[in-house]
Amino acid sequence: MWIAAGGDLHFAPATKVAALQAELRAVASAADLVLLAGDLTGHGRPDEAAALAEACSDIAAPVVCVLGNHDRRWRDGEVVAAALRDAGVVVLDQGAHVVEVDGLRVGIAGVTGAPGGFAGRAAWGMGRKADRQWRRAAATEADALEAALSSLQSCSVRIALLHYSPTYETLEGEEPYLWPALGSDQLATPIHRHRPDLVFHAHAHEGAPRGRVGAVPVYNVSAQVIGRPLALVDLAVGPAVSSGQA
Repeated sequence: MWIAAGGDLHFAPATKVAALQAELRAVASAADLVLLAGDLTGHGRPDEAAALAEACSDIAAPVVCVLGNHDRRWRDGEVVAAALRDAGVVVLDQGAHVVEVDGLRVGIAGVTGAPGGFAGRAAWGMGRKADRQWRRAAATEADALEAALSSLQSCSVRIALLHYSPTYETLEGEEPYLWPALGSDQLATPIHRHRPDLVFHAHAHEGAPRGRVGAVPVYNVSAQVIGRPLALVDLAVGPAVSSGQA
């Protein structure tokens, strides 16, 4: 089973939208399932959402996504979510979805996630109030991920789809003082507990492509990291990322 996964596409008028649309469709055509890990638009505005939805509208494979912080800049992501749903995309604004691929039930648990930091790495330049707000937001998102993964126990394949990272391992390459803004180890708790087959996230443009939460593989599929809009991942071999990924 081939999964096309990507994030940080940042569809916006300033980008070469037609070329990005064509590349997105081309890679998606080779996949059984397409997963989008947020920051799909520049600022969540209607024109950006429309361009993104057009690119997704004729993809034959099921498309499932979460929103990123950029998508939420305009009306908290309502415009992006509505445009994508009209195009047939499943938007997990916290939640789970099950698709059938080659006779397998594939469950996707999706949340945006939140910043908050990792043990021993405090948020640089943040006051106590803001730091507490981040950590509360991360706890709420972790609870939502817990509930979503819990609902997928009967699936043959389980995938966690996030925007923010659950591990600092895929943030290597970013300045360490930025790590608290790029993810939270609270998101790792439900992953440790439920052990999905794969985790995808984006958001860390300068991060590393691979990491782990315990024994669970984690892939940073930010377009800036993989060098293209989508990477192809083959679950049939354990899973392994195809040679097409940077």
